[in-house]
Amino acid sequence: MMKAIFMIFYMLFLLPNLKMALILFASLILLWLTSPPNSSSTSLSSLFMVDTLSFALISLTLMTIILILLSSFYMSEIYSLSITITTLLFVSFSSSNTFVFYISFEAVLIPTIFLIVQKGGAPERIKAGMYMLLYTIFASLPLLLGISYYFAFSSFPLMLMNPIQFMFPVIFILAFLVKLPMYFSHLWLPKAHVEAPLEGSMILASILLKLGGFGIIRLSPSILLPTKLKSLLIAISMIGASMTSVNCLRQKDMKALVAYSSVAHMGLVLAALMTFKHVGILSATLMMLAHGLTSSALFFLVTIIYSSTHSRNIMNMKGLLLISPNLTLWWFLFSILNLSAPPSINMMSEMMIFSSLFHLDQTLTILIFMAAMSATSFCILFYANVSHNTNLFLPPNKLTLHKMNTSLLLHSAPLILLVMKSDILSLYN
Repeated sequence: MMKAIFMIFYMLFLLPNLKMALILFASLILLWLTSPPNSSSTSLSSLFMVDTLSFALISLTLMTIILILLSSFYMSEIYSLSITITTLLFVSFSSSNTFVFYISFEAVLIPTIFLIVQKGGAPERIKAGMYMLLYTIFASLPLLLGISYYFAFSSFPLMLMNPIQFMFPVIFILAFLVKLPMYFSHLWLPKAHVEAPLEGSMILASILLKLGGFGIIRLSPSILLPTKLKSLLIAISMIGASMTSVNCLRQKDMKALVAYSSVAHMGLVLAALMTFKHVGILSATLMMLAHGLTSSALFFLVTIIYSSTHSRNIMNMKGLLLISPNLTLWWFLFSILNLSAPPSINMMSEMMIFSSLFHLDQTLTILIFMAAMSATSFCILFYANVSHNTNLFLPPNKLTLHKMNTSLLLHSAPLILLVMKSDILSLYN
């Protein structure tokens, strides 16, 4: 299985054309559907290992890069940056050494900021890059200090260090909470998404946010969060998911709306992870995979419209159904996938998250209901506002893009097909 993954990874260095990209993507889906579930980890060296979680996120990384190859307007200009990001993510997801993980975790920030600053379309891209840099660096420095201190005194159990018994867990997960991002630490994400080019938005939403969830899962055996802290993080995550979903209802910029939608979904992921239960970790992993492909497709759809209208204002986008029924169909499909409609791993993951939270504390029912209803509301209104009514701002017969159908089909196929193989993650513990 890993030999096939490495082969696909090496093939990406050849700048594949359309046919090769389709073959590589189909190979990844077949690997998911045909490989037997295996909870054991495979050691690649003293520094690297691959288990089911690593395989899932490495596959998502390769899928996303292939989709970017199919969707990009100027892939040849940013190909080296994309491959650099892919390589660093490959190292992050397969690392078994905490320091190697930290180095790759931080290093991936550099080419991402270069991508935003180099290809962003407005002067505000510099400010967006600075927001992203400052938020992540200042949150990650305590993690480096915590890792260094922990390994310097590794002969002592972590939770027996009474003077820092409460601070150590906070230090360890702070960097991941910002990267995910958790509500209250999410302000950098909408700015980065709005100013990033299509390729940057797809990489950021599909893969980079998942580093936060991956880090929490990987370090969870090493840290024991106090019960009150876990309850606080769950409450903040669920309230934040509801508030950002409501905020989506008042957004006029389509790209900002999709970005805030990502914050809401990552809030559900964090709430599930804070249960520290098997079903919570499994559902969070499925949600990360589903969100990665869905948000990537939504950013691609927004870019298609922007390339023809040079506007992302929702008020100028009405009447898409009259102009491009084909594009409207894709818009409808990914809108309902974003609200977790069946049959998709989006629905499966959200149901499992709500189930794990309900069994943890039944008083969370109100927050679960608020999060579900607010997310459903903005997805329906988002589709209705863009697709229906009439508007003179949309130019007729111009909403077309080379390889549009191919890219969107490949975005949607794994979300539906992986329902048949969702047990590939069920053995992770």
